[in-house]
Amino acid sequence: MQKRLFLLFLSLLLPGLFTLAQDKAYAKKLITDLCSPAMSGRGYVNDGVNKAADYIAQEFEKLGVQKFGDSYFQSFQMPINTFPQDIVCTLDNAALQEGRHFLMRPNSGDCNGRYTLSHFDLADEMDSILYEKKRLIGLQENEAIVIQHPPKVFQPMDATIHISSTDQKIIHSLAPTADDKCRLIFTDSIIHNAGTLTIKAKHQLIPDFTTKNVIGYLPAKKRRNRNNYLVFTAHYDHLGKMGEAMFPGASDNASGTAMVLNLAKHFQQRNNDYSIVFMLFAGEEAGLLGSEYYTEHPIFPIEQIKMLVNLDIMGSAENGIVVVNATEFPKQFQRLKNINKAKKHLPEVRPRGPTRNSDHYHFYKKGIPSFFIYSNGGPGFYHDIDDTPESLPMSNYENVFKLLVDFVGTF
Repeated sequence: MQKRLFLLFLSLLLPGLFTLAQDKAYAKKLITDLCSPAMSGRGYVNDGVNKAADYIAQEFEKLGVQKFGDSYFQSFQMPINTFPQDIVCTLDNAALQEGRHFLMRPNSGDCNGRYTLSHFDLADEMDSILYEKKRLIGLQENEAIVIQHPPKVFQPMDATIHISSTDQKIIHSLAPTADDKCRLIFTDSIIHNAGTLTIKAKHQLIPDFTTKNVIGYLPAKKRRNRNNYLVFTAHYDHLGKMGEAMFPGASDNASGTAMVLNLAKHFQQRNNDYSIVFMLFAGEEAGLLGSEYYTEHPIFPIEQIKMLVNLDIMGSAENGIVVVNATEFPKQFQRLKNINKAKKHLPEVRPRGPTRNSDHYHFYKKGIPSFFIYSNGGPGFYHDIDDTPESLPMSNYENVFKLLVDFVGTF
């Protein structure tokens, strides 16, 4: 009798464990594919961002996610500055690697020259005095200034090349504009006491790069609820390439994209009380441009959104999650807290006030109940070349997934 009960228990338990394992395996495959060299960092070199959009649309098709109209795509244009060609950089004739040792500033123009370096640490009083004297005297031919610890309000002297160094990790970002200056940032340990710099790099400013949001939905089982929407969003774009350096963007935000697709896979197999929409945005890294475009050109009235949950940086919830806008929508946040307290999915569901640092923001500004949820824990690779699938612990990934599914069930 006990053996039969045990076998019955296993027969009930194992399918659930298998399904859960398959969800995580699916997520890992998605993250690996989205971070592959074929996607070029899902940025604006080699059309990586649009290759990723096509991949996501194919996944929607496989999962049975429906289109609004005849396409999953909502196209828009945006300006973006890029560095598509090989970059040559040496310090004292030692070759350096872009992304590892230095970065082009996102708004940099072309760089081309060999320079003698003068160093000034503006946290040092004497160096600050010497720098002001240098400003009065002016630069010698082929001289370049390296600035360390500039004050918050700082006006560098006029020059064709601007160089800074930092004792912090260097992180990349994007810009919609470029100027005629060469702008570089190095790690302190690399450029400290270096005498000469040789740099050759070309930028390409694209004033009207065409990219696209990827949007699909699953209709509610009852017709009367089909115009009431629960929405999951994430940005799928990342920083792309700078010369030969690729920024894979596994945590930011292949992980959030994978979570949205995993949710689509789950809810496609169920009869849902409300229509569930899945929005994957481009242009987030360049200033939340895809979500801004959507809120100005919605494909259904955004007032019909009952709740929007934006997912960014889902790579490791070792210490739980943080919920932006928890203070703005306390009833909905309390539902999350209650679920987690009852089922113990995560170590913590921590509240945070409003921010404008992800794609929930433009919906929130239009009055839509919106959360931005990100995971708390992991190695912390962000906007660098080390944010790879191999670096993602994926801690508590399944439990975040279960919490989100349970949260949908409260509506």
